[in-house]
Amino acid sequence: MRISVTCRLATGCMLFLFAMAAAAATVRGQLNHHNGASIAPAGGICVTVIKAGGVRSARACTDAQGMYYLPNVSPGDYQLEIWTSQRPGASPIRYPIRVAEPYTDIQPIMVP
Repeated sequence: MRISVTCRLATGCMLFLFAMAAAAATVRGQLNHHNGASIAPAGGICVTVIKAGGVRSARACTDAQGMYYLPNVSPGDYQLEIWTSQRPGASPIRYPIRVAEPYTDIQPIMVP
């Protein structure tokens, strides 16, 4: 039985995509803020990661517990960007991080 070129190409593409997915990590962490004398989760704040050269991930926003999850991030060195302001032109707070498979857990961060 002869396998068509299209079938071989499709199989190769699927293997490539599987290998790419296997080489990705999830960055996860928690944002908190001071709520009077106590510490409370900071929900609704968006985060991204950016690699040297300006390649930025899709954004993820914290849930009610202040947790965020950035899936499918390739291993390497990044800046974690925390977007605490919705104002146009506002800059994020940045923290250097190193991403490794399968998960990169970031220590809780206090935000304003």
